Amino acid sequence: MPEKEYTAWFVDLLLPLPLYGYFTYRVPQELNEAVKPGLRAVVQFGAKKFYTGLIRRVHTTPPKQSSIKYILDLVDDFPVVNENQFIFWKWMADYYLCSEGEVMNAALPSAYKLASETRIKLDPEYIHDTQVLNEREFLIVEALGLHKVLTLTEVGRIVDLRKVIPLIKTLIDKGIIRVEEELSEKYKPRYEKYIRLGAAFQNEENLHKAIDLLHKRAYRQMEMLMYFIQIASPFSGEGREVSRNNLLSGPLTTAATLDALLKKGILEQYQQQISRLTHLQATTSPSSIELTPAQQHAFNQILPTLDEAKVTLLKGVTSSGKTELYIRLIDEVIKQGKQVLYLLPEIALTTQIIVRLQKCFGDDVGVYHSKHNEFERIEIWNKANAPLSLHRDEQSYKILLGPRSALFLPFNTLGLIIVDEEHDTSYKQHDPAPRYNGRDTALMLGRLHKAAVILGSATPAVESYYHARGGKYNLVEINERYGGVKMPDIQIIDTRNEIRLKRMKSHFAAPLFEAIGTALEAKEQIILFQNRRGFSLRLECQVCQHIPGCVNCDVTLTYHKNINLLKCHYCGYTMPVPPVCPECNSPSILMRGFGTEKVEEELGILFPETTIARMDLDTTRTKNAYQSLIGDFEIGKINILVGTQMVTKGLNFENVSLVGVLSADGMMSYPDFRALERSYQLLAQVSGRSGRKAKQGVVMIQTNNPEHPLLQWVKNDDYLKLFENQLLDRYKYNYPPYTRLLRISLRHKSQMVLDEAANTFAGMLRKQFGKALLGPEYPMVNRIKNYYIKNMLLKMNRGAETGRMKQALQQITQDFTGGTNFKTVKIIIDVDPA
Repeated sequence: MPEKEYTAWFVDLLLPLPLYGYFTYRVPQELNEAVKPGLRAVVQFGAKKFYTGLIRRVHTTPPKQSSIKYILDLVDDFPVVNENQFIFWKWMADYYLCSEGEVMNAALPSAYKLASETRIKLDPEYIHDTQVLNEREFLIVEALGLHKVLTLTEVGRIVDLRKVIPLIKTLIDKGIIRVEEELSEKYKPRYEKYIRLGAAFQNEENLHKAIDLLHKRAYRQMEMLMYFIQIASPFSGEGREVSRNNLLSGPLTTAATLDALLKKGILEQYQQQISRLTHLQATTSPSSIELTPAQQHAFNQILPTLDEAKVTLLKGVTSSGKTELYIRLIDEVIKQGKQVLYLLPEIALTTQIIVRLQKCFGDDVGVYHSKHNEFERIEIWNKANAPLSLHRDEQSYKILLGPRSALFLPFNTLGLIIVDEEHDTSYKQHDPAPRYNGRDTALMLGRLHKAAVILGSATPAVESYYHARGGKYNLVEINERYGGVKMPDIQIIDTRNEIRLKRMKSHFAAPLFEAIGTALEAKEQIILFQNRRGFSLRLECQVCQHIPGCVNCDVTLTYHKNINLLKCHYCGYTMPVPPVCPECNSPSILMRGFGTEKVEEELGILFPETTIARMDLDTTRTKNAYQSLIGDFEIGKINILVGTQMVTKGLNFENVSLVGVLSADGMMSYPDFRALERSYQLLAQVSGRSGRKAKQGVVMIQTNNPEHPLLQWVKNDDYLKLFENQLLDRYKYNYPPYTRLLRISLRHKSQMVLDEAANTFAGMLRKQFGKALLGPEYPMVNRIKNYYIKNMLLKMNRGAETGRMKQALQQITQDFTGGTNFKTVKIIIDVDPA
């Protein structure tokens, strides 16, 4: 009897690799009914590697190649990625000139990517001839006789070697071992032991009988049973449950008493999957927020755009109450059964915003960022992927909050995207690919979901304000602070004059020093901004002017006093502080410049009774460091907060009356066409931290160039002057918003090879693009991590021409890299560089 024919099914898989296109695998017959797009599948890729891919398409069209591999297994019962995400990833790959695999690698939480670990076992044909083995080989064979299988990590520990691959290769060549791969699921749900009434005793009559019997014979057990009934919370059905730990934490409860009740079947113990995330209940209603007339006017302007899925630029001065406005708008959207994505540039900002949102929306708020561990991120991902119609404990979050990575979450019914502090450079991803801008990508995500987008800032990006003034975005402005509070009094201090008059105390001009003392006497708080971390920016020999530099990068080393080392901020290289100059052996070595660490120390000397804290990358590396610092400053435990750009970004402290900018010159003189825009944004934003409650705040900006027009624009809160100035310059020199930019970076360890490659590649590009291509040139830092760098800049006209130029660039890049001369040269393409 002939075998029954069946349809052969195939899947196109997306793998988390920097490779273009999909990879086709055959589906084993037993999995035909289970495969669907969005599921993860385990596949072999190449001779020895195993990966977890995402099923993009299921079809019956056999590939052209004769031999095709089967998928090995499915990881999920339900899709972890939806169709909108696949479309979104494809757009990102096309726009930012990378592969979909690179987007997938950035988008999925790390715990969703199964780890492939190499393991070894004895070859079945190996005859145990120990005489041909050396000492280390013998140790491995002996261990395999006991344990059957070893990972490479375990082999390294056994033979006390870091590099074991040569040893493994020798054993394979001798026919002693075989290699296999094991894919291990990283994500493990958390379980906790729970206690509930036994099935027979969920009947009220039987329960009363048990209580009466225990009262006579086992009084302690009766007490514990009564305590269980008192504290246990209802679960599905009529039963009640409580965690074992909570039950045993009560009075007169012991493990022995509980075990006795379990043995009698009156109570029973089981394991229940629990969340790693904390849960909070709402304590107030969004409708209880009273808007000022200015806020109400803005609310009325934005509300109609929510249904029309339009983009709105909300330009509100610092402390104008944009967050209250957001909360009211969020409430309108979730009443329609839709989700809201609230983007912030920094994790530091999430701490305060989370508290404010959870007060109004409780457990409906989910927070997604890199400070969560990988298991917590999976829980948030899964809950974002759940339908809103499920039981409350299982349904999707209605509001998801996070930095740019939150754009990748699996939304079901997205209705509104809020991009707060939309001007911030932290929205730009630099390395690795995709090198996307979170603000611009949010606009595409909104278009895909037909969701409204609100871009909020007191100092919008020039491009955003240009589009709003031109009618591409809806423009809404709030030009007064909440509660009628005055804008801060901004004072410009000429440090040249202070030095000439010998009025400087350390790095503080006399007016700033006196203002700090006055604020401390009034029990008010101070924020001091210095845009450099570390203690001293460099060490310099007084005799030969030698400055210690990084061995891997073309930069000087920064001194960090807390670790007493010189450190590179690019690659992390460190070296001890030299006692004498390495070049001339002179002991005359001085520290030049100052960073936040030095400011913190000197404040402690000048104001010894004051509590001072520092907020920069060095002090906020741990999971809860931001929260702890901000919380302590909010409740008044900290009097002075010293920080880098982190202190400029949207934080709200009611008792801050003074903000000091210790040096405004470095940022204004930076060689970049956006330098003035960025400087204005930083200075205006940090100034906005002052005087946010009732009393007018004071801002003091120290500079060697008090006549600079930018400082006058900041002093007068004149964003429009900055905007008009920048438009004139950018039109003249053909920069955004009139064009789009694309940066091409070439990197190689040999400077000679890089020069030749850059000139060859530039020649190929110039034939296509002519004067639109600038460079190649070395950047300010021309070597990082032992790679020399050369950059080219391509200016593209906006519109359809942009797409054609990108396609031409990709083709020329493929032709260049396909040659034999420059295969080792790295080419990095950055669309819309920051």
